[in-house]
Amino acid sequence: MAFIDWEDKYRINVAEVDRQHKGLFDILNRLHQSVISGEDKSMQSVILDDLIDYTVEHFATEEKMFKETGYPGYENHKEVHDDLTRQAVNIQNEFRNDNATISFDLLDFLNEWLTTHTLGLDQEAGDFLNSKGIF
Repeated sequence: MAFIDWEDKYRINVAEVDRQHKGLFDILNRLHQSVISGEDKSMQSVILDDLIDYTVEHFATEEKMFKETGYPGYENHKEVHDDLTRQAVNIQNEFRNDNATISFDLLDFLNEWLTTHTLGLDQEAGDFLNSKGIF
């Protein structure tokens, strides 16, 4: 059983964004599996790096779409993205410096953030993008 399952309720009906969201779910599931199976820190580090890199790429995709379409929620949405990116990079640095581990609390935080963000701000943005003919 996956840690976080993709469901249709997470779709925002923008193909590229939905594909990337599924990718984020997959990487978070890989990280969870790595922790519960007791994989070594080097493997967890690789997966954490993948998650952060893919998240940054995903945010850039969304923000480009927002700018191109004149999305009125752009500034707020970007601020939320920037805040999570800062938090994720701090976690990554702590992990690399042996000052942190990938805990279940961290996994739960990432899960909650991803699902809440996807069901909230991303749904609103998806509705706007759809209204502009982007699917």
